[in-house]
Amino acid sequence: MTPDGGSAYPGAQLKLIPMKLPFRFVLLVVLTCLQALSSLYGINPDDQPRMRKAIEHLEAAKTAEKPLASLQAARKTLANARPNKEGERIDALGEVKEAIAYATTGDKPKMIEKIDKALGKIRSGIARSR
Repeated sequence: MTPDGGSAYPGAQLKLIPMKLPFRFVLLVVLTCLQALSSLYGINPDDQPRMRKAIEHLEAAKTAEKPLASLQAARKTLANARPNKEGERIDALGEVKEAIAYATTGDKPKMIEKIDKALGKIRSGIARSR
């Protein structure tokens, strides 16, 4: 220490870094990594938009006077949905195809039964994909 209060070694004074800065930096890095990992592994609140759209089409078909258009839209949407639902999407697609057959013949009760089965399988597929 010199008489004027300085250090005997110029430039040897230590600067203390406030703890807030490193903590904020580490927090930012951790949050960024978590966000990157969540997008990498597909963790997303609505990662099944086509499955949800198929539900809308099927619900509309149940009450429609002419349900064939809604059923065909549901079939197309399901066919284009992501295939990671442990077979539920394929099973639902089969139910929708049968519902289309019943809609074509005019058997509305059987059509609604098939739609309800398809809806159950779609919802199960969405739940399993999380």
